[in-house]
Amino acid sequence: MRNKLLVSKLLILTLFFCFTAGPYVVVENYGNWKTLSVASKSAYITGLWDGYIAFFGKELQEKYSTNCINGRITRVSDLVEMVDSLYEEEINRSFSPAILLRGKGLQNICSN
Repeated sequence: MRNKLLVSKLLILTLFFCFTAGPYVVVENYGNWKTLSVASKSAYITGLWDGYIAFFGKELQEKYSTNCINGRITRVSDLVEMVDSLYEEEINRSFSPAILLRGKGLQNICSN
């Protein structure tokens, strides 16, 4: 019985450290975005883009032209440059890259 208690405490402690030790990045606004390296920005945008395609694929296809569906945007660097250019406007600096990419970015790139 004592061994089971010790193992369960060790397991809980190990899980606690595993969950808190993982690398993650939260980008809430321009202040967080400008501190990221180009590689980190690319990885972040890739995750956003994949998520949008996976979760909103039908909606994107209906809302926007076939420009985005047929692969008009092929490079992650294009998406990163688009978010950077949107952040040049002061009004956009309080928004996260996720909001900018979905709200304004896709409209700029995918609309007819």
